[in-house]
Amino acid sequence: MKVKFTELNSGYKGERRVSRFTGKSRPKAIIAASLVGAFIFVYILSLVGLIPLDALFLKARVNLSGTNERLPLSINSESTLNMDIIGESVIVLTTENVAVYSDNGRMIYSKPHVYAKPGISVNGNRAVVFDRGGKGFMLLTEKEFVYEGQAEHTIISAEYGDNGTYALGTKAKEATSMLTVFNKANKAVFQWNCAYEYITSIAISKNGKFVGVAVAGAANGEVFTTVQYFGVDYKEPLNTQTITGAAPFDLAFTRTDTLTLITDKGTYAIERKAEKYTEVSSYYSSEFNSCDIADNGKYIVTLAKYGSENVFEISLFSPKGEVKKTISADYEIFSAYLSGKYIVALAENKIIVYNLNGRQVSQIDIKGEALSLLPTDDFIFISSLDKLTRCFTYGDATVSVSV
Repeated sequence: MKVKFTELNSGYKGERRVSRFTGKSRPKAIIAASLVGAFIFVYILSLVGLIPLDALFLKARVNLSGTNERLPLSINSESTLNMDIIGESVIVLTTENVAVYSDNGRMIYSKPHVYAKPGISVNGNRAVVFDRGGKGFMLLTEKEFVYEGQAEHTIISAEYGDNGTYALGTKAKEATSMLTVFNKANKAVFQWNCAYEYITSIAISKNGKFVGVAVAGAANGEVFTTVQYFGVDYKEPLNTQTITGAAPFDLAFTRTDTLTLITDKGTYAIERKAEKYTEVSSYYSSEFNSCDIADNGKYIVTLAKYGSENVFEISLFSPKGEVKKTISADYEIFSAYLSGKYIVALAENKIIVYNLNGRQVSQIDIKGEALSLLPTDDFIFISSLDKLTRCFTYGDATVSVSV
């Protein structure tokens, strides 16, 4: 039997059309249509990057659940040495312990130490805390303490890889410094001696099969940085590149086969089989402001153009070293940070948030003095004197960091 559409939806019985949306039901229909229209409008804006829809849902969910009740955190500025993002949480290193807090301020765990000069290196959801100039170190993840050990020689630098491999840069008896790589069972699987320079940075590929080190030195009155690209199954380096006139700031595997070196004079890509490094960008040391490398291999370099205090430029690079976006700013940037989805700039009394297309999506006015930022895709943690505060990456107009 065929049924007429009008019989189901309009009460049609052969004589006249009777509307179901009459009387009290008409205002409800108008409200429902308005809500649907508003949602569609916001959804379209989210597709073009004007409104991050997931950020709006997050704020609504957090506000309804009340999960921010433990924030802000009280931080002792005299004993706090470093803070960083580990996974989606915050890790705080002090002169006495290291503690990890969830994004709502709940302490996940705390581990005491007795290191004279504590240092920390964070890589994704893993971190190594070590005694710089001593021999003690400990391995941590976002959720738990993993291992505590003693190095054979005094530690200079350290790194904890995604697959559980870790590496220590130490002093050595028969060389200036030494790199030792350990597997998850804490067994040494690779070792390399550096005759004349100290190891400043260590990088481990995500699969743990490759390790990079940067060493800094000086010759004929000029500084230089040498990058060694190793495979843990090979005795000799797979690639060695030296950049003269540049001091190293950061070294990372932005791709499995690509090491990226950021220096005070430029950024460089060293591929495993390349005969020569690629100069990705160059600048004057007086222009360099800050840099940040995200877990996905993308990275940013922020410059004060021509040494100016009010003309700044943030460049976003792909893991391969291609310039994806350049953001020009006519305000002073204290420092800039990169999460998986956003570029976050700290300026005087405000935080500016850009999406990865370079479009500004948020400005958050700061009441008080912010010292540094720790952004994730969802939140921005703000370090100030004796306090760690949190705001939403999108949706907050102001945040107070005053004591």
